[in-house]
Amino acid sequence: MSLPRGYDPKNPPGKPAGEARPGRKGKWAGPASTLTYAIQTELVASLRKGATKRIAAGLAGTTEGRLQNWLRRGREAIEAGKRSRYTEFVQEVEKAEASYQMTLVEASTDAITDKDINDKVIRWRLAVAAPKDFTVPREAAAPAGNGHGPLFEFITPDEARSKLDEKLTRFLEEHDQEAKALAEPPLEADEGDEDEGDGR
Repeated sequence: MSLPRGYDPKNPPGKPAGEARPGRKGKWAGPASTLTYAIQTELVASLRKGATKRIAAGLAGTTEGRLQNWLRRGREAIEAGKRSRYTEFVQEVEKAEASYQMTLVEASTDAITDKDINDKVIRWRLAVAAPKDFTVPREAAAPAGNGHGPLFEFITPDEARSKLDEKLTRFLEEHDQEAKALAEPPLEADEGDEDEGDGR
C-alpha cells in the first residue's frame, strides 16, 4: 500500500506529549481535552465566522464531543449559580453563534430590497442553525384514503364504542331487511298466462 500524497514518514504529523520514562517511547498527542484560553478564542472566532461546532472543534484541535462536554459543564455551572471558565465559554459560544445569525438575518433583510441576492442559502442556513426560530412548524398530514378522508383518525375509546354500536345497529337492520326479502315467496304468475303459451 502506498503512502498518502504529501506524507513524509521521516517527519510524521503530531508531536510527542512530553518526556517519556527511560526505556519507553513517548506518547503522541491526541485531541485537546482541556479547555484553554487559546482553544476557547479559536473556537469562538470560528463560530463567529459561521463554522459549525464540529468544524470549529476540528480547527481548534479538539473533537465535537469534548466541545459539547465543555458546554454541558458550563450550562450545569450556570444552573448551579457558579462561575467558572466553562460558564464564560458557554456565554462566548452563544454570543458568537448569535452574532453570525444576526449577520444572516441582516443579509436576508437586504435580499428583500435587492432582488439580485439569492437568499435561499441564507434562509436554509438560518433554518438549519435555529429551526425553532426560522422555520414554520409543519403539521403532520394524514395520508389520504382515496377520497374518503384520512386513513386513521384518533378517537377516544368511548367514541370508538359508540361508532361501533352505530355501525352494528345499521348492519343488523340491513341484514334483517335482506332476510325478509329472501323469505317472502315470489309472486306466482297467473295460470291463465301459461295456457296462452301452449297454443291449445
